Amino acid sequence: MEIAAEYPVKVTNPDKLLWPDAGITKVGYMQYLAEVAPYMLPHLKGRPLTMIRFPDGVNGHSFYQKDAPQGTPEWVKTVARWSSDRNDDIHSVLVDSIATLLWLANIGCLEMHIGFTTIDHPDQPTHIAFDLDPSVPGFEPVREVAMCLHELLDGLGLPHVAKTSGATGLQVFLPLAQGYSFADTRLFTKAVADYLASTLSRIVTLERLKKNRGNKVYVDYPQHGSTRTLIAPYSARATKRATVSTPLRWSELAAGAVPTDFTIHSVPNRLQRVGDLMDIGPGIALEDIVSFLRRQPQGSV
Repeated sequence: MEIAAEYPVKVTNPDKLLWPDAGITKVGYMQYLAEVAPYMLPHLKGRPLTMIRFPDGVNGHSFYQKDAPQGTPEWVKTVARWSSDRNDDIHSVLVDSIATLLWLANIGCLEMHIGFTTIDHPDQPTHIAFDLDPSVPGFEPVREVAMCLHELLDGLGLPHVAKTSGATGLQVFLPLAQGYSFADTRLFTKAVADYLASTLSRIVTLERLKKNRGNKVYVDYPQHGSTRTLIAPYSARATKRATVSTPLRWSELAAGAVPTDFTIHSVPNRLQRVGDLMDIGPGIALEDIVSFLRRQPQGSV
C-alpha cells in the first residue's frame, strides 16, 4: 500500500495487530489516518500534542509522552514549552501533515490528546468544553445530561456540538472568540455545571474524586484549563473495538447513538457523508454572559 505523504515515512512491522479484536494492523491504522487527515489536521494545527503510545497494540503496555521521542525525524515540527513541574522545556510535537500522522502511527501513538490553546495564543482558549464522564458502565445517564446541557445552551443562543470521547463519555464544545482567558471561561463553565448539578441532582455530580461519585455522571468543568487536554477529534482510542472520538448531530444523540457506533472501520465513510461536524462556525462572544455572572453572588446561570 502506498499513501501520498509530504515526506517519506519509514514503516516497521506493518502487519502488527494494534487492535487485535477489531483486526486492525499498523498499516490499517495508517490508512485510516490518511483518509481522515483532511478533517483531523485542522483540529491539531498549532496545538502541542500529548501522545499515548501502545508500541505492541492495545493489549500491551502503554505510556504518556509529551516530549518528541529520540529519533524524531527532522521534518516533524516541534515547539519548546516551559514546564514549571520539570523546571525545563518540553519539546512537543506539532501535527501539521499526513506524514506526521503516519509517523505517529508507526511509533504506536494510538491516542492523540490536545489542549485548548494554540502556540500563537497560549493563554487564550479557542473553545469551551464540558466533559461528561460516567462513573459506572452505561451511556444513558450521559445522554440525559448532554440533552439537558443542549437545551440550556440552545436557550442561551450559543452554538455547540457534541463529540463522543471514544471511550465511555461525551464532550460538548462551544467555539470561542479570541481574547478570553481561562478565568473568564471558568465563570461560565462553573455556572453551567452548577445548573446541571441542581437540575439533575439524581444523576449529576461535581465531585472530583471518583470514589465519591457513586453512580452519577461527573461534569468535569475543571478539565477546561490551561494545562488540561482532551482527546482530539477523530483520534482513535485504545479500546477493543477501535472506537474513535467523533462529533455527532444532536438528533443522532437523541435517537440513541453511543460511542461504540463510531470506529476506525466506520468513521472515514461517515466523514464522506456528513463532513466535519466540529466546524460549527465562528467563535462566540462571552462579554455579556461573563459580565452578568460577575454580578451574581453565586455566579449561577
